[in-house]
Order: sequence, then structure tokens, then C-alpha cells
Amino acid sequence: MSATSAADKQLLRRKLRATRRALSPGLRKRAAKRICTTTLTTLRLRGARRVALYLAADGEVPTRSLLFQLHKDGIAIYLPVLRDSGRALQFRRYTPEGPLQRNRYHLLEPATTPLCPPPALDVVLLPLVGFDRHGTRLGMGGGYYDTTFAFLKRHPWRHPRLIGLAFECQRLSRIPCQPWDLALDEIITERGRYRAHRSVKVD
Repeated sequence: MSATSAADKQLLRRKLRATRRALSPGLRKRAAKRICTTTLTTLRLRGARRVALYLAADGEVPTRSLLFQLHKDGIAIYLPVLRDSGRALQFRRYTPEGPLQRNRYHLLEPATTPLCPPPALDVVLLPLVGFDRHGTRLGMGGGYYDTTFAFLKRHPWRHPRLIGLAFECQRLSRIPCQPWDLALDEIITERGRYRAHRSVKVD
């Protein structure tokens, strides 16, 4: 990626993050409720038993109600955990009574519960900064999800399925895609589901 395009993406990230943070509490609550309902329906239709998701920060789509309902449904829930080095994520089991600790970005993650290898997950619900209808995801720029699920670029039929959660205001007409960028299977917003088709990418 050129220095110019990298700078453009950083500017775009700042604008989109500011936009989602500026959503009114009422709109955010209504949108999050619709996103939660659609997500639960999607997971049940897929028969997902091992689901990874995130604890929301910086105006991301809230996931607390999802955590509660998935736990109630008996679904095994996993949260991303940073390694001491490198950019590949681990996924550790979430339980309401399990201890949480803050990582180097001050985000909460499980401390001692069992790990699940990424290919053993059925579905991963991802946060994002922006997206387009083709399934291109604009993240925070750290490359953690891209690195962790890089094996899906050559084997798109494998698990897990990748579903982004976003507000409609985060949708863009087109996001420039790099060979290492993670492609999503679906994006869920308060307006419904955007289905994409993960394609094989050659590095």
C-alpha cells in the first residue's frame, strides 16, 4: 500500500469512528436491538455452537445482549485474546463468572478459560470501522483479524464463517482491497443482512 493510500485510509477511519460515536443514544439502542435480533436468527439458522465475538468499545455495535442470549442458549462463546507478540489472535472461552483482564489496548479479555483454535469456531462476529457490499472490511488497521484468518483466503469453504456487525452509517460504496485484507461472508446492520461471497485470493 502506498503512503498516500495508507493516509487516506487513516483519515477515513477517523471520520467513520467519529460518525458511529456521534449516533444518539436512542438511535444506537434501537439499531443495536435490531442487529442483535438478526444476528441471533442467523446463528440459529446456521446451527452455530461455537461463536466468537467481541466486547464493544469506541462506539462499536454493543454485544452485551448477544453475550447474554447466546449463553442462555447454551452456545460456547469465545472472545479474542492478544498474544504477547505477533498479530495472530487467540480465542478464549467466555463465561459470566470467569475473570477478565485488560490487554495492552485496555480492552477486557478472558484470563484463564480454555482456548479454541480459530478453525474450530463456527462463526466469528467481528467489529469493523467500515464495510462495503462486497464484504470488504475496514478495521482499525492493526491486522489482527487479517492475520488470524489468513488461511481462509486460500480455503474459503472452511470454518469459521465471518460476520461483521456494523451500523448502517458505516457502509461505504467501495473500499479499496489489498491482497491481505480479510473478506467477510456477511455484514449485519439495523437494516438487515448484506451477503458477500468470500473469494480465493492469491498473495
